[in-house]
Amino acid sequence: MKRAYLAVIGLLAVFALVLGCAKGYESEKTVDGLKVRLSVDRYPLVKSDNTLQVKVVDAAGAPMTNAKIKVRYFMPPMPGMAPMDFEAEAMLKGGVYVITANIPMEGGWKVEVTVVRPGKASATAAFNLDAR
Repeated sequence: MKRAYLAVIGLLAVFALVLGCAKGYESEKTVDGLKVRLSVDRYPLVKSDNTLQVKVVDAAGAPMTNAKIKVRYFMPPMPGMAPMDFEAEAMLKGGVYVITANIPMEGGWKVEVTVVRPGKASATAAFNLDAR
């Protein structure tokens, strides 16, 4: 009986660990009157393809679907290491801008989301993410 109880406890601990690692991530920044929300489906990011979603809302609370969204993700420079700096234009899918970011290495990454609006100055929001 005691062994069965310990086995169940062990399985629950493993299940909780797996669920805890599979959580997504979401953060919102306000820049130039825009709310820029970055979300990922699993966090920390993995060394591979990761889906990043960006939602932009204007000052009136309306989603922006007529902007260009440029996403730059990079690892801050480190001595003796080649720069890792990537940029992509996000594609609009169902009211959300989406890119696939291929993360080649574990560690701390910075993500800059630049919103290019017709007839207005661009606005950039910065986020910090981890990859494992």
